[in-house]
Amino acid sequence: MIELRSVAQLERAIARAKAGRLYVQRTKLYRQYRVTNRETGAQYYVNFFVRHGKRYGACECKGGQQGYACKHLAAAAGLHVMVAAERQKDAAHKQQLAA
Repeated sequence: MIELRSVAQLERAIARAKAGRLYVQRTKLYRQYRVTNRETGAQYYVNFFVRHGKRYGACECKGGQQGYACKHLAAAAGLHVMVAAERQKDAAHKQQLAA
């Protein structure tokens, strides 16, 4: 598990994710994603959560278990940001309709 503070913190992992053939899917669990390496077939689950106002991410790969920002976490973060933005947009729209 690592605390997510900035994009700069994930720069190397983002570069590795872009170079790899990773496929990210949402799971049925909130804030959880399955990342599949299309070359090897390996799959890892990535979770995002907030504790005491701080954002965290965790991946079940070896690097993630040792507290490193891995390529799986970086790849899933991209989709997670999109999903969160959509949720905020939907919530704002619902508030406008209710007003």
